[in-house]
Amino acid sequence: MPTIIHTADVHLGAPLGWLGERATDQRDQLRQTFRSVIDMTRDEDADCLIIAGDLFDSNRPPASTVRFVMRELARLTDGSEAHVILLPGSHDHAGDGSVYECYSSELAQIDRVSVLGVSGVTEARVPRAGLVVHGRPAAASRSSERQMAALTPDPEANHNIAVLHGSVDVVPGASDDHPISREELRAPGWSYVALGHWHSWKEIEGGDTPAVYPGAPEIVAPDQTGSGYVARVSIGHGGTTVAQVRVAKRLLADAVIDVAGATDTVEVAHRVRSAVPPESETILRLALSGLIPLDSSFDARVLLEELKGDYFQVLPPRESFHVRLTDADLDGLPERLVVGRYVRLMRQKIDAAESDANRDELEAALQMGVALLQGKDVLS
Repeated sequence: MPTIIHTADVHLGAPLGWLGERATDQRDQLRQTFRSVIDMTRDEDADCLIIAGDLFDSNRPPASTVRFVMRELARLTDGSEAHVILLPGSHDHAGDGSVYECYSSELAQIDRVSVLGVSGVTEARVPRAGLVVHGRPAAASRSSERQMAALTPDPEANHNIAVLHGSVDVVPGASDDHPISREELRAPGWSYVALGHWHSWKEIEGGDTPAVYPGAPEIVAPDQTGSGYVARVSIGHGGTTVAQVRVAKRLLADAVIDVAGATDTVEVAHRVRSAVPPESETILRLALSGLIPLDSSFDARVLLEELKGDYFQVLPPRESFHVRLTDADLDGLPERLVVGRYVRLMRQKIDAAESDANRDELEAALQMGVALLQGKDVLS
């Protein structure tokens, strides 16, 4: 039963400026996670490792990054029978002066490493597994070329694998984002389609052939809640099965915090820790909402310092909270406007409230309603 480890979008050398002072640590982690993928391929005696584009963040990465990759690939092929199939992507696209052209001779010296789309190579054979892996990458970061349409399975092979770096069913206006249609993925003769380009795990539904984006194996952007995995692909007489295997060290987590009633920064920090328990490998995406008391000493900038040691990194919060308006502020809202009329009606209800609890609820509704009528986002 042939076994494949499929990864993509490693983005070695990415600047990761969104992580601030922790960017260097995460760049190092990208390397460590790639090492883990190499170890997995070797330890599981996989027949091949497929990297479906964007191994590098640039098609002209630093020499030190390229040499790191070559050492790791050599470590894999020296210590196992695995083949390595590389497909240039959109960031590390093939073409004149690309990393794959400049280092083609060095890569050729590593046993069982094939770069599809370079020097006329469009397929790689894995004899011990009866596999043929096919790929024709675009030679630019943006392209309307239909890679899948150019591939033809080998009728003599036991199993054919297509490797593509692009967007399945691209949104209107993005037809140059290496388009792939679901109809193309339904073409007969394929055992598996190894996809790259999207950074979150995604299984494309609707066809008999499994087609999977494994996503980035380690976090490289703040919107990648589905990253951190590789695909372990097993091909047998009963068909192809795909397992989602977590390899990332770090995790993205969200905390949407209502600051209503918070008297100071410490109290808001407590709410954050209650929502997402402190963890040194968590990257926290924080959103703050609601109406904060007028006399509160809460400061969002101080909050980041307060939480700094609790997580790997706390990203600057999305702020949609607002300070509660004073009576003078409310009095200043013109009655000729809807918001002014709303204030007058709500005050009538507050004056007629039958209990303190009911009055408090109406006061909160008054403040929330005014904020919403002024176009403020105060809801989580």
